[in-house]
Amino acid sequence: MGMQNFSSEFKTPEQYIIDITYKIWEEKGVERIREWYSADCPVRSPSGVSNTVEDVINNTLSSMQVFPNRDLLAEDVIIGDLADGFLSSHRVRTVGVHAGDGYLGPATNRPITTVAMADCLCRDNQVVEEWVLGDQAKNLRQLGIDPVAYGKKTGKDNREAYTIGNEAMRQRWADPEGLTIIGDKSIANRIIDTYAAIWNDKNLTMMDEQYDRAIRFEGPGDGPLYGRTRTANLLTSILASMPDGRFEPHFIIVRQQEARPVRIALRWTYCGTHSGHGRYGEPTGSPIAILGISHFELRDGLIVNEWFVMDEVAIYAQIAAHQEIGD
Repeated sequence: MGMQNFSSEFKTPEQYIIDITYKIWEEKGVERIREWYSADCPVRSPSGVSNTVEDVINNTLSSMQVFPNRDLLAEDVIIGDLADGFLSSHRVRTVGVHAGDGYLGPATNRPITTVAMADCLCRDNQVVEEWVLGDQAKNLRQLGIDPVAYGKKTGKDNREAYTIGNEAMRQRWADPEGLTIIGDKSIANRIIDTYAAIWNDKNLTMMDEQYDRAIRFEGPGDGPLYGRTRTANLLTSILASMPDGRFEPHFIIVRQQEARPVRIALRWTYCGTHSGHGRYGEPTGSPIAILGISHFELRDGLIVNEWFVMDEVAIYAQIAAHQEIGD
């Protein structure tokens, strides 16, 4: 399973994802995107959906212009085998310098280090669907750009992209056939139940049961954070802004390999209303959809490492776009 009809140069799904990323971005093999992405590949993000391989090429060139010497370092690739291909969840540590003028304005020549995640559905030597997330707010802060102001301007300038509503945003991230679990179902359900307790029930004491006391948590904003208390404080700040939100899991992979910790990838949404005082300022009543991807590592059954990626610039954009409609 997994590697049927793939080129012989790729021996494993992990190698396929790491190699095509390296060859496209660091060897500048942009033309090979047409070989490795299907012609109508949807690429989904909080800002929208592109639907052609030419869109992938154009967006890649635009990003290369702004960060011309960026390294995309593969921290992990979590694979879920399917009957006719595989799903990968790729965690990338991006290191580079803002050396080119472009969509972020004039070059600042400041360095960035950040984490991004991309889920890819792969068949027949091609990526046929992709879900991609980066911590844009962290990027902007490193460049001396205010992510709140940038997000508000983005929302006002692109109202149609950010006022489609929570259900449409949720559907962008969801599998039309419902939740898919690949791997050990008992472990998958324990992770899902932990997130549901925290996000839906607002039961942060669940962390005492499911998180190692020495948890290393990398989420939105500065970090990483260490320990349950600091992790809970960050999550509380988000929950306080959207107290009526509902978490929903969409795709989860549990990967168990010899001599490695149990690794898990979860794609999920949290949709609600900006109705509380928290991380996102004075409540506005705007609908907000968080599109998230999380990676976990377990030790003795407890979460000891978590990487949680969401795009807070898209949150500020949703708030501003809906306020523009109200005004």
